[in-house]
Amino acid sequence: MGSIVLVGPMGAGKTTLGKRLAKILDLPFVDTDKMVTSDHGSIKNLFAMKGEAHFRDLESAALIRALNNQGVVATGGGIVLSQENRALLGQNATIFLDTNMEFVLRSLNVSKRPLLKDNPEMWEQIYQDRLEFYKEVSVATVNTANTSVGAIMKNLESEVRKYV
Repeated sequence: MGSIVLVGPMGAGKTTLGKRLAKILDLPFVDTDKMVTSDHGSIKNLFAMKGEAHFRDLESAALIRALNNQGVVATGGGIVLSQENRALLGQNATIFLDTNMEFVLRSLNVSKRPLLKDNPEMWEQIYQDRLEFYKEVSVATVNTANTSVGAIMKNLESEVRKYV
């Protein structure tokens, strides 16, 4: 089967929904951002000290390790920027968690997001820049904006059941 992978922009709910989905499906859960931070420190500090390119390399290595777990994988929003990562994502049941800026900025702590801390409205530009890639790698899309967690989980589980 491969892994079930959740992709989407910052704040779409990949980690929260991924944990719930893994529990429902009785599968292991991993988060590529958490893998990077547990091994290398905070993303904010990695960006500040070593730059985005270094972080993206660490993120790609985490993706490879995560996909070996054959479970549910939550990814960072920028995982789709690498062509190699997109090829790996395309070999799994990848679900695009779509959302919108208004929904995300109501709940996201932008001070912990290096790409948004100085200009939260950059979220929309980042989203537009990555949207084509999210769609390219995904077998389905589930919208998380302005929807209850219960309804989102019902949609997400329904989509995933087609592949497990």
